[in-house]
Amino acid sequence: MAVNDIQESFGFSVDTHLFRELGELLVGRDSTALMELIKNAYDADATEVVVRGEDLRSPTGAIIVRDDGIGMTPEIFRGAFLRIAGRYKEKGSKLSPVYGRSYTGAKGVGRLSAHKLARRLNIHSVPRELGHEKSDLRGVDATIDWQSVEDDYETLEDARQGLRVDIFPVGPEQAWGTQLILDGLRQQWTSRALTTFVSQISSCIPPSELTSTPPPSLFASQALLGDMVVSSRRPDDPGFTIKFEGDLDAGEDLWPQLLEQTDWLVEIVASPEGVLFNIQPSRSQAKDVNVDQNYQLRRDHPDPNNGPFFSARIYARVGPVRGIGTRTSSLKRFARTSRGVRVYVEGFRVLPYGDLGDDWLNLDRDYARRQREFEIELDDDSTRLLGPVEKETFFTQGNDQYVGAVFMTTAGASSLRPVVNREGFVQDAAFEVLRELVRNGVDLLTRVRASYTRSENVRKLQMLRSGITSDEAPAPAQPAETAGGQEKDRGEIAASRPTDADSETPTAAIDNLSLPISVTRREIKNLREQLGVESGASPRLEIIERAIDYIEEAQRGDEGRATLQILAGVGLQLAAFVHDINGILGLAQSIRILAQAAQHEEKPTQQKKLLRDLENATEELVQSLSRQSSYLVEVVGPDARRRRRRIPYPQIVEPSLRLLTSTLAARRIEVIRDVDQNARTPPMFPAEITIILTNILTNAVKASSEKGRILVHASSDLDGGLVLRVENTGSRVDLKNSERWFRPFESTTTEVDIVLGQGMGMGLPIVRRLVSEYNGSARFVAPSPEYDSAVEVRVPGRRIGQ
Repeated sequence: MAVNDIQESFGFSVDTHLFRELGELLVGRDSTALMELIKNAYDADATEVVVRGEDLRSPTGAIIVRDDGIGMTPEIFRGAFLRIAGRYKEKGSKLSPVYGRSYTGAKGVGRLSAHKLARRLNIHSVPRELGHEKSDLRGVDATIDWQSVEDDYETLEDARQGLRVDIFPVGPEQAWGTQLILDGLRQQWTSRALTTFVSQISSCIPPSELTSTPPPSLFASQALLGDMVVSSRRPDDPGFTIKFEGDLDAGEDLWPQLLEQTDWLVEIVASPEGVLFNIQPSRSQAKDVNVDQNYQLRRDHPDPNNGPFFSARIYARVGPVRGIGTRTSSLKRFARTSRGVRVYVEGFRVLPYGDLGDDWLNLDRDYARRQREFEIELDDDSTRLLGPVEKETFFTQGNDQYVGAVFMTTAGASSLRPVVNREGFVQDAAFEVLRELVRNGVDLLTRVRASYTRSENVRKLQMLRSGITSDEAPAPAQPAETAGGQEKDRGEIAASRPTDADSETPTAAIDNLSLPISVTRREIKNLREQLGVESGASPRLEIIERAIDYIEEAQRGDEGRATLQILAGVGLQLAAFVHDINGILGLAQSIRILAQAAQHEEKPTQQKKLLRDLENATEELVQSLSRQSSYLVEVVGPDARRRRRRIPYPQIVEPSLRLLTSTLAARRIEVIRDVDQNARTPPMFPAEITIILTNILTNAVKASSEKGRILVHASSDLDGGLVLRVENTGSRVDLKNSERWFRPFESTTTEVDIVLGQGMGMGLPIVRRLVSEYNGSARFVAPSPEYDSAVEVRVPGRRIGQ
């Protein structure tokens, strides 16, 4: 046979590492993976699923998922479960066989969720008799050893030993359903990680308090829009419940108590016919601000043909969670984990919307900036009813003050494209429509609050000045005209604004008061009630309340302590900032001297010299203030602690060196950069890495002699972690006793620097504390031959093999 006649067989093969690669790509986080398994139970027409965690903090932990769905026959197990990205759910009507539910896990990659969570999966499934006699049914008992599949075999075709399947006849007394046991968990959860995990999965389906009409005791029911449309379930569908047990039990349900703390409500229904907004105060809030009815407003849908179409219910709280005692502490923690506006499709949550740190509606961003004007395209009747209110954005609140949800069916969300790892939606035009309409509802609620609060503030301030008590005061007068200038219809309520005749607003009155440094939250609350000033209306009171919030949060948990560390680092820099402000006072004195000299006709040469000195000092001060403010923006700006991200090495050096530019120039210190231009840090908050490097560099500058040198070295470790080392000439540190400098108030410098100040001994402790959050280290090390001291910081990256 000729060589050319030889026939060789070729075909595709799949490496066993595909499981790991697809698991990382298609399932973003552990909570998402477990939610996918719960969705599979829903798709199997289960009415209840029990999810239990056992010993999740130990290496022998396990997760058990048990449902009462239709189960799997051997044929379905082979053709659906064992087939990656199978098309089983795409056949026929794409609805579940018993209750006609829209499938929520249509990609066929649910078993990859099990792979992401555990090394072994045990399956016991008893099928339901759908068109079969129960005596003919066979169930499946199987074990998949993912670790064996990946370690012992190269391709999936060879990986037979990693899969054990037993078929058994279904007895007449056996209840149908499926049980999954995931053991050999890939993660041993810490208490903090487990708390986050439980918080996310416990919100897998919405609480009834968000889907059902609010209780009449809290809100006037005749004005509400009714129960939310959560899913496309048929009337004969008995529903779906989840029970979390063991380590996954979220504890006491505090939703009713949390809603009792809310002050306002906005409901939204977005359909092809238009978008309806219903806004009203709680009964207690209505009594406080003299509101006697709700607002129902309307606008056209931006994309009536494609959507998205949804319903939403969002509650707003003004001020902190109220109460006294341990019960209040539990409620505050619950409010913290439940805050924000979540998104649900077919009754299942779409992460990360509403998570801590997520700001998909840009509420935290706009709360910090206070520069955004509301641009809401209401129809003409609604605009006449509720036009813009002066300085309405001053009443903007962050995510912490809201709790609520957006609900969509599969059809209503058809224009939204899920991200490949199931972490939210692609931020395209359809997503922007969703964000715009939900944000419209929140902004309209803010506008209503601003309208009534400003009107009531003016009335209360006039009462204070005239000595009238609240019992003697007449009812607030409703303005005769709306923002559009037309007469109001009977029963309508329009936004009233202070007139030019009002000489002083309540906010100005507060900001002109002299507050003691030991002011408490109760005293602030009394002052607010006295003048009727809401949260956000007085920047001064707001700063004080925020500081109290941070301190209380620091006493409760790790997240608050991390925030307090950032504030501590900023506080050190503010000391230098205050130094420059004092410089401004000195310039003011020079200006007075110049004016006096002009009055006494001093010699022109003296005036010119004074002017030259004044000009030079002013220029230096402007440059210094610019650098200081730029640095503070880097540290406390809205993006500084929004999320952890991998930062290019050159970017971590720039903010700190820019801050120290003038000091380095004055001392003629040379800075040598040895920075990997292509590497990135492990995921970190930008604020934290900036504070770490600034504190180390500041110490190096103080320790360096005149015309000294500083080396800034940044490289990657073998695991992709950060290795940051700062070396300097000048003072030498004894390595045997170097640990003392990481104790609070042990300063490496004693002299007073006119720019950097005297060391407080807090810089290095803050550095070590921040680095420890990432399991990293900070210590003095032996310097290079040309230098006298060196500090090295290491932040580990991803472990090799993960």
